[in-house]
Amino acid sequence: MDAERSTPNRRDVVRAHPLREALLSLIDRDGTTTSTIAAGELGESTGSCSFHLRRLEALGVIEAVPGAGRVKPWRRVRAEQASLNRELEDTAYASWLAAKTSDDEDFAFSAVVPLAEGELAELRARLHRVLHDFIGSEPRSDTTTPTAVIIRAFPLHED
Repeated sequence: MDAERSTPNRRDVVRAHPLREALLSLIDRDGTTTSTIAAGELGESTGSCSFHLRRLEALGVIEAVPGAGRVKPWRRVRAEQASLNRELEDTAYASWLAAKTSDDEDFAFSAVVPLAEGELAELRARLHRVLHDFIGSEPRSDTTTPTAVIIRAFPLHED
């Protein structure tokens, strides 16, 4: 077996453990989490959550939020998240474009929105709730199609 096949990549290691996937989902939903919050949300022990959060850090997927004091919140490593998402988006979008049969099969929307301090986190939470309503719902028909929903929100810095 060659080295490439014998060494699992980070995504495989994360997907191999359901608690790690759940921890990442929680961080993606809220922006950050602690082992105590995760334990309460996921019905796990704080020790188990802390262990798996440290493993995710070792894999380079999450990082401790600097300057948080005694509480240790974790967040996604920005470059890792952006890189993984962009790779998946580009591949899936290119495949979809090649098979597209109608101009009515997608839409794009963008806007520059003035947000005060803390409102970006509120926007993230609201969008997660909207998407969760669709993700967690029963199929509304027999003809549902998995659909990529891509949302990016970031502060614009004037140069």
